[in-house]
Amino acid sequence: MAPVWLPFLLLLSSLLKAQETPDSSPGVTVEADNSTGPYVSTSGPSGPSGFVPPSDPPTVQEDDWTPAESFLYSGDASALEVSRCSRAFSLSGQNAPSLPPSFSGPLRPALGALANTANFLNMIFQASDLRESTVQEDMEWYHAMVRALLEADMLIRRSLLTFDADPTSPEPQLVLCASRNPNAKVQTIILQDLSRAWEKLHPPAPAPDDSWFRNFKFPEPSQQSQPMSLSKRVLLNDLSTLDTPKWRQGDSYVTNHSGVRWADAPFLDCEDGLFVSDWMLTLSTAFYGLKPDLTPEFRGVIRVDVNIQDLDLDQCSEGDGWFSDSHQCNRTTMECIATPGQGFRLGQYCCRCRDGYYDPETIPQDSDGGSMNSSIEGVCYPDLPVCLPCWPGCSSCRDGTPCWVQQGGVAAGRRAHPAGAAS
Repeated sequence: MAPVWLPFLLLLSSLLKAQETPDSSPGVTVEADNSTGPYVSTSGPSGPSGFVPPSDPPTVQEDDWTPAESFLYSGDASALEVSRCSRAFSLSGQNAPSLPPSFSGPLRPALGALANTANFLNMIFQASDLRESTVQEDMEWYHAMVRALLEADMLIRRSLLTFDADPTSPEPQLVLCASRNPNAKVQTIILQDLSRAWEKLHPPAPAPDDSWFRNFKFPEPSQQSQPMSLSKRVLLNDLSTLDTPKWRQGDSYVTNHSGVRWADAPFLDCEDGLFVSDWMLTLSTAFYGLKPDLTPEFRGVIRVDVNIQDLDLDQCSEGDGWFSDSHQCNRTTMECIATPGQGFRLGQYCCRCRDGYYDPETIPQDSDGGSMNSSIEGVCYPDLPVCLPCWPGCSSCRDGTPCWVQQGGVAAGRRAHPAGAAS
């Protein structure tokens, strides 16, 4: 069996190279294990409460979601300390077809790790159907894989691997979860087998639902054909070194970044009855075996939850990403200027009068006092400027007076000087 798993060592090595070890930590990884089995059971150390909800079913009356909603604007973690929670909180009404442009660079390592891990599993399950019958025997390899996925990038706070053998069951056969504790003195990885707790992983709304798994296993009718993200490869095998497969040539399907899906909205985790003050985003992708006719067949999903708290949320940008073009600046008289470096917070922008408009509340100063014109620097949310049109023919101005005046007694053709112009 070892030769079949040899590519995993290469994958594990590449994922570990992508890890960014913080300077303040010695880089020690500690396994949390209170069980006698090969993995931590659900009765072991509790992971994030989004995965281990309280024993009593939560009700809507038990929770006040106002502090979580306010945190989206303020970014003040102290606002969450006064609120108790029974489950995670997910924003509603987003469902954007794309992520904000500012997310592309920071999320690239996580996207790459998901695609690489999915392709490794694609190769394993498409090379031999024996893998499906030896899941328990290969459990240590799956443990190592879900841990390695967690180490691919420091933004990844949690990784999950699900394996599914029954095409009709709404629940996977195997659910492994690895999570890190960012507040621990040493880097701690908690591994859990949550295969028997599937329903408890998805408490009632506004907690995140199981769409990260369900949408892959039970796609819409228009998506039930071969997934667009899969590309076919022809494999030429060296039978002298492989016990399986038994054929010299075979088909395989691989994926890329386009096969990774993101949740409809970010969420706040709930741990020990308190919100964790970091917005999280779920990314997931599927891996596939082969049907008897050698077409792709769903086998499971791998998932990571990434910390997006420090990623800027640009309400000024156009497009179809989260909160894109959701500012309150007047589209005709004002332009929106995003304030960078504020992280995942709404309201981080200023409104500035467009050319041809001015803010009458601005008090122009002389050259010694410097420019304090809010029509140049903008007025920041939640305040908004009042932008009035300049005198007809003026491209820019500080007030409503004419841009050019003729000096008395000056001969025709003499250049005029500005009166209220910004020239």
